Amino acid sequence: MESQGLLTEVTVFKKITFAALFLILGSFIYFIFLFDINDYKAELEDVISQKSNTEFRISGDLDLDLGRDTIIKAELLSVRKDNAVVLESDVFTAEVSLSQIVQGKFDISSVSLLESKLYGLNIDETIIQAYSLLSGKKYSMKNRSYSNIKSINARGVYSDGMLKIDNIQIQTELLKADGFGKIFPYDESLSISAISTITDDNITKERFGEFYPKYLEKTEVPILISGNYNSPDIDIKISDVIRQKIQQEIKNKAIESIKDKIKDKIQSDINIKLPF
Repeated sequence: MESQGLLTEVTVFKKITFAALFLILGSFIYFIFLFDINDYKAELEDVISQKSNTEFRISGDLDLDLGRDTIIKAELLSVRKDNAVVLESDVFTAEVSLSQIVQGKFDISSVSLLESKLYGLNIDETIIQAYSLLSGKKYSMKNRSYSNIKSINARGVYSDGMLKIDNIQIQTELLKADGFGKIFPYDESLSISAISTITDDNITKERFGEFYPKYLEKTEVPILISGNYNSPDIDIKISDVIRQKIQQEIKNKAIESIKDKIKDKIQSDINIKLPF
């Protein structure tokens, strides 16, 4: 009797094991040969549009990467608010829950954007203009319409009508910033605080020429981006360290100017005294 009961248990265990393997194999075949993430493209656009209170659209196709983390990748996205473009991006990736996708839902924990345009302000030129004024120079902005953003990486949680950004990393042509913040979709407002550092490669220095802020190299620059979706403001915080560096820069330029005037005066006197 005991051996028969044991045999029955083994048989049941085998059936359960085979059933589990069949389900796993069936799911694998489904995702490899039958599942198409583009069938859920409209749902993804609607979820992001609803949570951000904007019009989110993807022009390119979606790709699904079933690696350690499930990643959705898309190309050519745009975000609009009241028929005005807020953001355009060449590449969009998002970390999602696979089990939610199967149910036609999207639980997004992080997003990344590459080669984007953020409309309404120019972060780089605003910083250049502000620090040029402080150091005695006048910089005329060439582009007030949008910022060129190389990359944006953000991780956060959406809850109670608010997107809490636990971490956001932004890289522009001038700076790299690391911060946090909040987005309030139904108030159409945002507040992002970040600590940035100036990029010190030769390409960046050549791009901004004489207005490149050398005195800010290897210095943390606090910035605050806030306001309305369509026309956010950027507030550049002037720390004591930055103020001292700017004062030193002005002092150095004044000394150089005095030296040049002395050299010109000496040369002028020599030319007057010499008969040839």
